[in-house]
Amino acid sequence: MILEEGEGSKRYCIKRKHVAIICAVVVGVGLIVGLSVGLTRSCDSTDGGQGTTQAPSHRPPTLSPPQDQGVCPASEDGSGGWKDFRLPDFINPVHYDLEVKPLLEEDTYTGRVNISINVSSPTRNLWLHLRETRITQLPVLRKPSGEQVKVRRCFEYKKQEYVVVETEEELAPNGGKGLYHLTMEFAGRLNGSLVGFYRTTYVEKGQIKSIAATDHEPTDARKSFPCFDEPNKKATYTISIVHPKEYKALSNMPVEKEESVDDKWNRTTFQKSVPMSTYLVCFAVHQFDSVMRISNRGIPLTVYVQPEQKHTAEYAANITKSVFDYFEDYFAMEYSLPKLDKIAIPDFGTGAMENWGLITYRETNLLYDPNESASSNQQRVATVVAHELVHQWFGNIVTMEWWEDLWLNEGFASFFEFLGVDHAEKEWQMRDQMLLEDVLPVQEEDSLISSHPIIATVTTPDEITSVFDGISYSKGASILRMLEDWITPEKFQKGCQSYLEKYKFNNAKTSDFWAALEEASNLPVKEVMDTWTNQMGYPVLNVEDMRNITQKRFLLDSRVNSSEPHSIFGYTWNIPVKWTEDNESRITFYNRSETRGITLNSPKPSGNTFLNINPDHIGFYRVNYEVSTWEWIATNFSLNHKYFSSADRASLIDDAFALARAQLLNYKEALNLTKYLKMEEEFLPWQRVISAVTYIISMFEDDKELYPMIEKYFRDQVKPIADSLGWNDTGDHLTKLLRASVLGLACKMGDSDALNNASQLFQEWLTGTVSLPVNLRLLVYRYGMQNSGNETSWNYTLQQYQKNSLAQEKEKLLYGLASVKNVTILSRYLDLLKDSNLIKTQDVFTVIRYISYNSYGKTMAWNWIQLNWEYLVNRYTLNNRNLGRIVTIAEPFNNELQLWQMESFFKRYPEAGAGEKPREQVLETVKNNIEWLKQNRDTIRDWFFDLNG
Repeated sequence: MILEEGEGSKRYCIKRKHVAIICAVVVGVGLIVGLSVGLTRSCDSTDGGQGTTQAPSHRPPTLSPPQDQGVCPASEDGSGGWKDFRLPDFINPVHYDLEVKPLLEEDTYTGRVNISINVSSPTRNLWLHLRETRITQLPVLRKPSGEQVKVRRCFEYKKQEYVVVETEEELAPNGGKGLYHLTMEFAGRLNGSLVGFYRTTYVEKGQIKSIAATDHEPTDARKSFPCFDEPNKKATYTISIVHPKEYKALSNMPVEKEESVDDKWNRTTFQKSVPMSTYLVCFAVHQFDSVMRISNRGIPLTVYVQPEQKHTAEYAANITKSVFDYFEDYFAMEYSLPKLDKIAIPDFGTGAMENWGLITYRETNLLYDPNESASSNQQRVATVVAHELVHQWFGNIVTMEWWEDLWLNEGFASFFEFLGVDHAEKEWQMRDQMLLEDVLPVQEEDSLISSHPIIATVTTPDEITSVFDGISYSKGASILRMLEDWITPEKFQKGCQSYLEKYKFNNAKTSDFWAALEEASNLPVKEVMDTWTNQMGYPVLNVEDMRNITQKRFLLDSRVNSSEPHSIFGYTWNIPVKWTEDNESRITFYNRSETRGITLNSPKPSGNTFLNINPDHIGFYRVNYEVSTWEWIATNFSLNHKYFSSADRASLIDDAFALARAQLLNYKEALNLTKYLKMEEEFLPWQRVISAVTYIISMFEDDKELYPMIEKYFRDQVKPIADSLGWNDTGDHLTKLLRASVLGLACKMGDSDALNNASQLFQEWLTGTVSLPVNLRLLVYRYGMQNSGNETSWNYTLQQYQKNSLAQEKEKLLYGLASVKNVTILSRYLDLLKDSNLIKTQDVFTVIRYISYNSYGKTMAWNWIQLNWEYLVNRYTLNNRNLGRIVTIAEPFNNELQLWQMESFFKRYPEAGAGEKPREQVLETVKNNIEWLKQNRDTIRDWFFDLNG
């Protein structure tokens, strides 16, 4: 699975003449909401005969979903093993025969499953997972001999999401003499959410059409059909879909046969699968067209897409073939299935899902139109396609034993996606871009006391869902990047190949991967890497006399106890310290037992020689030099910034601003590193500068004295590159990315030329006769709407959003709509979020974030969430990670009133579900912001005053 892209804090200052009005509105609404949240008492919320055949018959299920609890009513009986969260070891599925019939017009489906089960200990009960879907017939159980076992009762134990089947007689262990067979008929609904088996719609030639598909990771297969829904309960599957004749069906495996049921229905049966986990089971019913490529080994690689969007699937098809062939070679293991399909789902809750043989995507992450999409869209498609392809090996062929080792799936996919795209698009510098996409962003997240280890204990579905976060994905990728560099790419590759071969079609743990790498490298991989996966956070290396190094835990909040929560490693790390001198690289190992630190084996640098520790930020740590060294770096940035690689410039700037934010370096030294920026011409440093200074900008945007100075300074720094690149959409891939970034900063900092260009292009676009340059559209929609938007232009933009069929363009238009400086229109926009015919379910939280980036909408968005929390919970459920994380829009808050309002809201709604960790993190961040302003405002103010003489 890939998460949807998050956005940085992208807001623009309110013009002074509006400040009084907006502040009055915001404070008034904030006090009303805060008082209602804080003073309102918390309210608790509550949530036929036996068959005779051993396997599903060829008769499609015909029952409609029940209006009651079905034949397996809910029970509080927790007297058996089903009271435990985990399934027992002695009951294991071997094979599923699954048949499903979607009734699209009724938004329901029916189904039947026959599960072949191995029982290794005596029991009177079988239990498996089920949620929301209902059993419609008393389950049928047969012994290995075929004799039917009388079922005494069945019931749902909803606390652990189980359905329990209790038999009259004790089931004896089958002991390898055949299997038990459990047959269950069930029915469910296709509407109401984007998980399990669900239906969504799209428009083709003015006609509304339907598609039904599944999304099961991590714990939603149980919503589609009764199953043993844990990743280590692998089994084979034979899947049949009964569907209207005008539709086609897809699943993990190729079609075995298609037959007519009657004059309206066909049955498509798929080949028996390889052993796989429940979360990878997938099926879809559609009327799409397709684009196909053939791999070097002859595997069909097919992209399914709405017929009118067929041309937008060409790039995904091309990149799939290139990356697929690369991974087959790199992993030295053939892809395991006879085909690989991809399908773009019009409304999809996550970024993409790696279902084995049938990968599902949000349209923005699969479909690319070179005439209408930006270079950033192209790169997003390439990286998501590559990410999901990695999973066909890491995750599908070898699956983590339990969700605590999720990073074995997601960290690996997040790392190898860059290698795959780097192979296919060699000019994009993807290995360097990993710094921007993963390493540096997640270091901010992991410097909170409320972070968590990569390997985190999870004991509820909400906790499982919540670990699909930056730690599992980006930190996982980052430590693999460090590990590959330490043991060498060749030995790393060899270890990966050995790991895949040894655990093929099985499950594995982190220790199994370490063992494979140790065998390949003959290095103490486990001893080193356990300190990175079994405790949260990372170190900062303090450098004295240019070669003496000590480590300590890096935390943004210098006031907290750095030894909490408890870690068996005491927040010390085994570190392969890489350093360069005169272009020669070395690695010195820093063992955590060396409490006095280490000394690098180098003579003291002299003159202009610089000992570069952690070149290209290859290690997952920060480096703090002495003040004299930071001053030397700033001076040499100005004299000859290309003495440092672009990745080093990005790394040093990011380290300096992070260290200053943590009170480990004076902001003077960090800000001095930006003085050279008028000469900077490369993407990596500029992108990281923008991210680094955004925090300062967001903290002072309401400061009437200081913000204008900050705005002018960075406006002057970015102007040379902004003017040089201009508004003509030309150049190579990285140039186009750079242009969009620096023009965006110029607009944010109030550059009149940039804002006038954006407004002029926006006005021309409003005439309906001009097509905007694809890489400048987002800028034009945002800043054109911000500077000259009104009721007329907003309505026109909304109409264009409704007319456009390309998801990437629609997303840009949603951002433009959120940028208007009119609280009445923004309020109307927020109300439209409840209209799923207008704003897709997948896009609701995206729009809320976009509105929060608007200085007029920041508090409005937060207040809307509070006032509509119960509606959002009912629509998405607390298990939805996007709902859980939406509270992070409050991260820029920096005063006591806002903090009180947040705490009051969380107190009123204490059930956080998958949002428990985001709540902890946003509260910590806001408290840090408040303290940061107290500690740093004067220092930053003095630097800007001194700069202006």
